[in-house]
Parts: sequence; structure tokens; C-alpha cells
Amino acid sequence: MKTKTLILAILIVFSTASFAQFKLPKNPMGALVGGKKEQQAEPAGDITQIQAKLVNDVADALSEVIDAQALIADAQGDAEKAASLRVTSNTLKGGENRDEAIQGAIQTVKETADGQQEVFSASEKMSDESKALYAKALLPYVKSVLKTTELKDPSIDFLKEAQNEIKSIRNPMQISKMRSSLGTGMYIGKNAPVLIESLVRSSADLLSFAKSNDLDTSEASSMEL
Repeated sequence: MKTKTLILAILIVFSTASFAQFKLPKNPMGALVGGKKEQQAEPAGDITQIQAKLVNDVADALSEVIDAQALIADAQGDAEKAASLRVTSNTLKGGENRDEAIQGAIQTVKETADGQQEVFSASEKMSDESKALYAKALLPYVKSVLKTTELKDPSIDFLKEAQNEIKSIRNPMQISKMRSSLGTGMYIGKNAPVLIESLVRSSADLLSFAKSNDLDTSEASSMEL
């Protein structure tokens, strides 16, 4: 009798240990799905914050570029262009439609830089009034361009991260939503390199133009673009 009792006790202990070893979570599917959701949600939150900082930095830098471009437009006798640029700059400094305006601002800055560069390349002599305005615009322009060039790598890096984030999503509806929410940052990443190249060229030509008209360019020339 004691032997049977001992055998039964051993069987019970063995069965309990085996069950504990292979015991599944109370909600295995919930744990898996929850874990997956956490992995997707965390990067999405992080990349949204990264985009917000990038947009703020780009808007800040471009507003300074545009303010300097407005001074150059004044120096070139284009009051209408100067006024339009100042409206864009004010929007980037905190207007209600800043995020929507930044894509148009990038295009405006590039077109303005290319147009003003043509005047620099023509190397015409400045009037005394123009010299005063060019002198006022020279250093702020080079400084703002330098500030913008520092955003090239962060813009490209964001574009890569955003593309990777979108590739990791399987739900088509979520893909569309993510593309929309990251649209501004991705636009910056795609267009910032070309914009920066244009700004650097125009800065170099502006310095040459200023030197040819006997303006003091020593401080601006000391900055490495």
C-alpha cells in the first residue's frame, strides 16, 4: 500500500513539473500582437518627433535666408519680390500654415537664389544705394546659408528613416496614413540637397560680386560653406 502511494505521489510531481515546463502564456496571441504593436508604435512616435524638430530647424534657417534674400531684392530694385519674400518669412516664423508653407518656401528660396545669382554673375556696378543694401544683406545671407547647409545630413537621414518605417508596415491603410503624416519631412529630405547646392553657389557668386564692387567681405569670406 505504501509502495502504491509513493508511486502515485511521484507521478503527480512529475506531471506537475512537466506541465509547468510547457505552460503557455494566458494570452499568447495577445502577447505576440502587443509586442508587435509596441515595436511599430515606438519608432512611429520617435520619427514623428524627429520630423517636428527637422521642420522647426528648416523653417528657422529658411526664414533667415529669405530675410536676407528680401534685402538683396531691395538692393536689386525689386520691391514687389522683397515684400513677397517677407510674407513667406513671417509664415515660417510661426504662422498658422507654417508646415504647409514650408514646401512652397523651399521652392521659393531656390528660385530666388537662382534668379539673384544671375544678377551677381552679370557683375554690373552697384549704385551707392544698392551698395548699402548689399552690405546689409551680405553677412546675414552667408550666415543663413551656412545654417541651412548643416541641415543637409539630418534631412537625408530622416528621409531614409521614414522610408524604412513605411517599408516595415504591412497594413496598406497604415502605409497611406504614415506617408501623409511624414510628408513634410520626406519632402525636405528629397529637396534639401538640391536647395543647399543652389544656395552655396549663389553665396559664392554674391561674395565675388561684392568684392568686385569694393564691399568689405572679410567677415563673410571667413565662413566655410
